[in-house]
Amino acid sequence: MDITRKQQTPGLVCTCNDLYAEEIAEITAMGETEYKEIFALLDTQPRCGECVSHVNQFVSASDGKTTL
Repeated sequence: MDITRKQQTPGLVCTCNDLYAEEIAEITAMGETEYKEIFALLDTQPRCGECVSHVNQFVSASDGKTTL
């Protein structure tokens, strides 16, 4: 994870895959709650795992529970 880049771009959720809050929110709003599936739907896969907690916030906001 590139902490400096994430601090400079608040909407950036995953620096490894260049995923933004809007993209994650859109997938979770469709009902997806599984972390790896969220990434798969965005045509990528988790790398370092540092964004798990941030992705979980989106899932919780959409009334789902994340599963790894």
